[in-house]
Amino acid sequence: MVLRFRPAALHAAVLLALCAPAAHAAAVTPDVIRASRHDVSAPMRDIIRTMPPALPMGSGDEPFLVPNILLKPESRTSSLVPDYSRAQTRGTGIPAPAVDLSFDGINQATSGCGCLPPDTNGDVSDEHYIQWVNGGWAVYDKTTGATVQAPTPGNSFFVGFGGKCETTNSGDPIALWDPHAQRWVMSQFVTTAPFAQCVAVSTTSDPLGTYARYEFNWPVFGDYPKMGVWTDEGGTQDAYTLITHEFGASFQGAALIAMDRAAMLAGEPDAAMVRFAGFDAYGVQPIHLGPGELAPNGTCPTYIHFDANTADYLFWDMCLDWDTPANTTISAQPERVAVAPFVPFFDDVQQQGSANGLDSFGSNLMYRATARTFPADAPTRTSLVVNHVVQGPLQQAGIGWAHFNLRPTSISAGNDRIFGDGFDGAPLPEIPAEPAPSAKSLVDEGTYAPDASNRWMGGIAIDASANIGVGYSQSSALMHPQLQITGRALSDEPGMLRDEQNCTAGVANGSQTSTSGRWGDYSSMSLDPVDQCTFYFTSEYYATTSAASWRTRVCSFKFEGCGDPDFAIVADSPKRLEMCAVGASDPQWELRAGVLNGFTGPVSLTAIGAPGGSTPNFSANPVQAPGTSTLTLAGGATLASGEYAFSVEGTSGANTRSVALELGISSAAPAAPVLTTPADDATGVKVVPTLSWNAVPGALSYAIEVASDAGFTTIVASGTSNVPTWAVTAVLDSETEYFWRVTPDNYCGDGPVSTTSSFTTGVPGECPTGTTATVLFEDDMQSGVNGWTTDGTGAAGWTQQTPPAATGLLTTAWGIPNNATTSDRGLVSPTVQLPVGVAATILSFDTYHKFEIDGPSGCWDNGTIEAKLGAGVFNYLDNSRLFTDPYDGLASPGMLNAGALSWCHTPASGPIHSIVDLDGFEGQDLQLRWRAVSDSNTTAPAPNGMYVDNVKIEVCQ
Repeated sequence: MVLRFRPAALHAAVLLALCAPAAHAAAVTPDVIRASRHDVSAPMRDIIRTMPPALPMGSGDEPFLVPNILLKPESRTSSLVPDYSRAQTRGTGIPAPAVDLSFDGINQATSGCGCLPPDTNGDVSDEHYIQWVNGGWAVYDKTTGATVQAPTPGNSFFVGFGGKCETTNSGDPIALWDPHAQRWVMSQFVTTAPFAQCVAVSTTSDPLGTYARYEFNWPVFGDYPKMGVWTDEGGTQDAYTLITHEFGASFQGAALIAMDRAAMLAGEPDAAMVRFAGFDAYGVQPIHLGPGELAPNGTCPTYIHFDANTADYLFWDMCLDWDTPANTTISAQPERVAVAPFVPFFDDVQQQGSANGLDSFGSNLMYRATARTFPADAPTRTSLVVNHVVQGPLQQAGIGWAHFNLRPTSISAGNDRIFGDGFDGAPLPEIPAEPAPSAKSLVDEGTYAPDASNRWMGGIAIDASANIGVGYSQSSALMHPQLQITGRALSDEPGMLRDEQNCTAGVANGSQTSTSGRWGDYSSMSLDPVDQCTFYFTSEYYATTSAASWRTRVCSFKFEGCGDPDFAIVADSPKRLEMCAVGASDPQWELRAGVLNGFTGPVSLTAIGAPGGSTPNFSANPVQAPGTSTLTLAGGATLASGEYAFSVEGTSGANTRSVALELGISSAAPAAPVLTTPADDATGVKVVPTLSWNAVPGALSYAIEVASDAGFTTIVASGTSNVPTWAVTAVLDSETEYFWRVTPDNYCGDGPVSTTSSFTTGVPGECPTGTTATVLFEDDMQSGVNGWTTDGTGAAGWTQQTPPAATGLLTTAWGIPNNATTSDRGLVSPTVQLPVGVAATILSFDTYHKFEIDGPSGCWDNGTIEAKLGAGVFNYLDNSRLFTDPYDGLASPGMLNAGALSWCHTPASGPIHSIVDLDGFEGQDLQLRWRAVSDSNTTAPAPNGMYVDNVKIEVCQ
């Protein structure tokens, strides 16, 4: 039950607070908080026997709507565009494991709350599955699904404890099994001062036995708490980790927190908590160490989020000192691991039979961020799997997932190993006294979007054989929300998940009609701590269409062969090598046969598709698993410049495993390029010119500089290009001389700089000297529609109207408002036939545009212009063609045109006379489309939207 608000319903002061940065910088020293209250409860079975039933605050027809703050990112400062080429847009033909156990859990009527949404979560122990939803928790037999303890109020854990932990039942609950201590950890928050987190830790594995109970207080409200377990071999880094999102008058930032696990397991009354506050990380998660081995000795607990502006995952390491908690430290800056470009999905999710969309929760990494530590000779040391909702190639919601390896940076002799040390028998150093962060690297990633429907609200975990299990909600305009499960085996194709299986087949026959949009706010994926192979997933669904009569489901599944001995071929050195061949040795890769579940035996290695002219040599072949081999590509240093990809297969018996390798090589530094366009001393050049030069053999990229002086002391535009052409990104001054040069680059470094060339710009909209303008098309919008059409979907479309006075447009024009619901609307011109043999083709029009902005450099809602040639499709016209009215912001994550430059900011004054270059379209039938895109959220202040008037196309002959 998470306290958030839809921005449309907020007081103006709160709206301003949500647009502001976090109130203060992240703390560099922790607050040390001791438990303000502690005791050990009576057995829960005795407490429950006399516990009165909860009094729900709402019903299925009139639910209690939990207030909702969903923060969008504050600004977008990059031109990041999703890498849809890596998205999974098809099935694999391999089904995910079949659903095994499937049973209903707590529902809206039994949750003790009557709330919307349910905040579904649960976990599995040696014997039981516990689910805690809103204000109630229940215990089930994990093998049959039979109810062991019917739904009971959440604050039953604190009966007789005193204080607000006992008297309030605010929810946002956590039910967590500590597999390393075999204890239950149950927690919920207090939402009014004194704000608190209430935590109960079972004294045995019996969920109905006694609990050590703790209340931790702090001065601000900590919303959306999430917990994890972390414990290392030495015990110095043991913690129950916690994150909260803290609110005062505004969002104060996320707090990264650790509680003294050892003290709480021992029932010590003054257990400590360390809290680092003020992180600009809305949606961060603590890493939860599930079943498996303990983390390597001295490895610090970690917290993770993503940065959608850079497609990085962010890691903060908290190194604990429970002897002197104030000495605990946290990363001054997060460690970043780059992945394929993605943007979160922020739009509402459609559903069959309801016009009301569902929250997609694009701002958050989903609960839980699950880790598993393997033995030191496994393919990975500590595997971490995470998921969140991202935009798919059809603008649908997809499951973005990633698998990381967390390697120890300090090790213990005879117990662990340096990553890539070759098992050569060399002595290994002792663990130093100080704890150390792990080293993070990406193992695999993907976006699961195999069709046009939406998938979101996921859970993820990893089993004893390094198989990954994923669960999520799926919905579309043609489908009621369903619960699906999928996953991948260790040997599956990288980046791919198997074909999904329905967890709610035959029972999820309804949709949610509440206008609140609430769904989730989270789900849970857990792993059986006994067989360490069976996944348990829980989330919500609707049996029949209603406002809020949700139900929950628990489903289990297991990969065939989990727990069997197995191996994988992994590269302990980078899989991709980039090298300059000048004076270089042949390239080498350090390979390892990593093992699981006790696998031993010989593994024969074969290089598949090695570059011609090279010979692959292995230092050991076969390699005795677990063991290592160095691959040397003999003759690799003499290969021609280029990019090479091949793989190494390892075979043992009927099993074959492979690893993909890459080599980029340059035989020499590139030569200087020859500049071609515009010609040296050219005049009348466009103010947004495209520069060209001869391609240089062996060059991988080019650095371009444009300056206002021959000495290049004042650079006015610069950039890089992988091809021998580049469109200047800035609008240059008219009738001004400029100078430009190009520097080539490859793996050998920079080559020599080109000779400097110069050009002089002309005047935008004017024909070059010696040519005359001829008007092909002109419309002042005063005589009717005249062949103009509109298209698109969503709310209000384009109409002919008198624009608001503040736009500066005084007569009838085409216009569209900044819609408050998801819309994609176009204004399409009549077809204009462009002649051949012209010196220039120029579009001009008067316009006003103002949409919802995303900080000083981003656009939520926005406008753009597109062109269609003949029977083709409309294509975006970029800034290189916009001479007087360039786009002023980047479309933000979740928008239909995310990552594209667009119009949204208020014009400096009155209407703008826009001049657009249409060169290159000669001899074609041309249509133009002005496009207005909006999300389902707030709008810009009035007058808003976009207006177009006085359109003219002329050619210079």
